[in-house]
Amino acid sequence: MATELGQKRTLASRFQNLSTIVWAAWLCRELAIFVGHTYRFSKLAGSFGFGWEGGRIAASIATGHGFSSPFRPGTGPTAWLAPLYPYLLAGIFKVFGVYTTASSIAILSINSIFSALTVIPVFYIAKRAFGRRVALWSAWLAALLPYAWYWAVRWAWETSLATLLLACVFLLTMRMAGLDSPASPSGDDYWHRRDWILYGLLWGLIALTNPSLLLWLPFSGIWLLHAQLRRGARAAWANALLSAAIFVALLAPWSVRNYRVFHRFIPIRGNLWVELHMGNGEDANGLWRFWLHPSQNPQEFAEYKQMGEVVYVQSKKREVLQFIRSEPGKFAELCLKRAIYYWYDVPRDAGSITGSLRNIAFLFSSILTFGGLIVMWRRRNRATFLFGSLLLAVPLIYYVTFPHPRYRAPIEPEMLILMVYLFTAAETRKLAKRSNPAMAGTAYQQS
Repeated sequence: MATELGQKRTLASRFQNLSTIVWAAWLCRELAIFVGHTYRFSKLAGSFGFGWEGGRIAASIATGHGFSSPFRPGTGPTAWLAPLYPYLLAGIFKVFGVYTTASSIAILSINSIFSALTVIPVFYIAKRAFGRRVALWSAWLAALLPYAWYWAVRWAWETSLATLLLACVFLLTMRMAGLDSPASPSGDDYWHRRDWILYGLLWGLIALTNPSLLLWLPFSGIWLLHAQLRRGARAAWANALLSAAIFVALLAPWSVRNYRVFHRFIPIRGNLWVELHMGNGEDANGLWRFWLHPSQNPQEFAEYKQMGEVVYVQSKKREVLQFIRSEPGKFAELCLKRAIYYWYDVPRDAGSITGSLRNIAFLFSSILTFGGLIVMWRRRNRATFLFGSLLLAVPLIYYVTFPHPRYRAPIEPEMLILMVYLFTAAETRKLAKRSNPAMAGTAYQQS
């Protein structure tokens, strides 16, 4: 009996071990790649489906033509995408071959590693905000939930890397603000400086991976600085400026490259106006007008090639600004639709049961997320602003351009934590009512 009890305790402790959860997450993702044959990709259109613009740029780099040609070979230098992931994919192409099955397996496996490692910050974010129980549930769901694997095992894109980096900077922000402890900092500025250096590095990597996520930087940065000043950190301003300098230093080489190549200041990506144009026009309906994209429309590609990227982008800027000025009401209506689609998912075929269920599940997860946030706010959880500002800031760019289910992926780890917290909070209140109805309200406030 004692031996059996000991074995059960050992098994339970293993399931509560974070390394076990991470290994399980990685194994599930790797199995999904091979069992589902997700490494197979279409050879049509010159294998454009392998990484899309990122794949084309990576192929150009790997074949010695530099960061160029996002649609077809020979169209010249580009700033269409942020550089980090295309260079990573180019390294894969160098080793395993351009548009080969081996390269596909390699990059999806790397994505799977990024996705599995995201379990680590998920666990510690949840633990700092809500305790170990929520942390374990959140980590296991992040590891085993099939939807959490989707973009990692199917798309040669930066989504999994960006998600990992954002979760890491979220966790670091919590730690630097002392959300796990009410005590004031010891005054050891060295440790605070080291964290601020890491903070600048992480945000720099995020900018070079997915600059859209920078919309959360002002919220998290100002809140963090304010939190440290309130806790008496002596060198908070100096450390924050050092962090900002490191962030700028990471971006500087790429910005200088863009200026030398295009003779204008392009900090990271240069296609914002094209993205805005894709979602806004007389025939726009709140979704991506894919038929106007240079990768889909031969006439648009011909204009892109003839004008060059910078002039082409400027032409789309003029068109979309003219539309917004002449049709402000319709633009506002489109923004509202896009905001709904961001949280509801893009509309599916009305006759498809699978599509309808996917929309319902997508919407349900959004509702649960905001339910968890409301409970946080009611209980005056110190991390409420971090979670709330993340949900507010990151989607803003997609409200004015166009939505896609992938665009929600970088904030879904934090959404998952809020959903788990909502269920555990409801269970805590239910148990409190059963044990002592008179104390249920107090338990709800203090749990």
